[in-house]
Amino acid sequence: MRVSMSTIFSSIQSNLQRLAEDLHSINASIASGRKYQSIADHPLDVGEIMGLEAETGQISQLQRNLDTGRNWLAVTETTLSNVNDIVRAAMALANQMATGTYNAAQRAAAARQVQGYLDEIVQLGNTRLEGNYILSGYRIDTQPFVLGDWQVQEPYMNLQPGSTGAVTAGGSYGGSVSRTYLVEIVSGGATGAATFRVSADGGQTWGAETATGAGVSIGSDGVLADFSGGWLAGDRFSISVNQPINYQGDEHTLEISIGAQSRLPVSRVGSEVLGGTGGLQDVFQMLARLKSSLEANDPQRVGAGLEELRSYQSHLTGILTGLGAAHNRVTIKNQVFETIKGELTSKASAKGDTDLVEAVNALKTKETAYQAALLASTKVMSLSLLDYL
Repeated sequence: MRVSMSTIFSSIQSNLQRLAEDLHSINASIASGRKYQSIADHPLDVGEIMGLEAETGQISQLQRNLDTGRNWLAVTETTLSNVNDIVRAAMALANQMATGTYNAAQRAAAARQVQGYLDEIVQLGNTRLEGNYILSGYRIDTQPFVLGDWQVQEPYMNLQPGSTGAVTAGGSYGGSVSRTYLVEIVSGGATGAATFRVSADGGQTWGAETATGAGVSIGSDGVLADFSGGWLAGDRFSISVNQPINYQGDEHTLEISIGAQSRLPVSRVGSEVLGGTGGLQDVFQMLARLKSSLEANDPQRVGAGLEELRSYQSHLTGILTGLGAAHNRVTIKNQVFETIKGELTSKASAKGDTDLVEAVNALKTKETAYQAALLASTKVMSLSLLDYL
């Protein structure tokens, strides 16, 4: 069969081009460290590698979620641990002041200390992480705890046996600091006939004797009282005025994704852990009541405040235990993900990384073949009929 020169030249060119492409492919594989440069190189292997890399990416994202969760849990745990320390200090103070060996001046000083504890807990409750409030639920840009308007609290009654006296408090407080007024009946009798006196320092000093009645001023800052019933000399009650701490966040707990259909709470709702809504475990109200009891120089009420704080501390300890468990879960989950990611990376590497020794040997072989082909092509393409004439 006769083969034309054009066919020969075309075949030579095709073979040289194929060898050059092989050299380029091997060189690219060595330079990039990846066995395949495109899906077309080996669709099945490249598809499997892409799947492994996608899984690795998902694991990396879950690990980033865990890092975020770890930070939130750590800050929340530290914050509430500090609150717990303050509560313990308040309990120790209340336990001390509940005994009868302390006087009104000492309890007044203790009341100022409790106010300091209250202020510190408000500051801790408004802790932020990277600009986000940690106890506001989903409302991370809203300060969770703020001071409310002045409120005149319901009187705390301490009446003699047989007394039928009753009182309601109100008015518009015009003072600038929280205060507790101690009211004592001086002369008994029906409302209107009975008289009382008021102390703003726990009984250390007293104001003038005044007749009971409706809308009677208690102190000089706008607090009013409506007396009713019959009174006995020695009856006492106290009226406190303070600014309640109000919660402004919502009731949602922040969660992170730690796997398919698996989520982990990494925050706590401020109203649950500290209060601000008037619930049973509202530490702000507990401390406010303790402060009022100290200002009223009432050791029995101080003892009751101590029991309230004990109950709250048990509640807070349970929350801290839960945070610790969640923190441990994050650590364990991250270790699992690290192991899985290592296995996925190893599989992808085995499937798609260049074997440098094999690739260099292949490059040398292809270079030799290419050089031989070039030499042979040169000799063939230089032949002519004129060489035989």
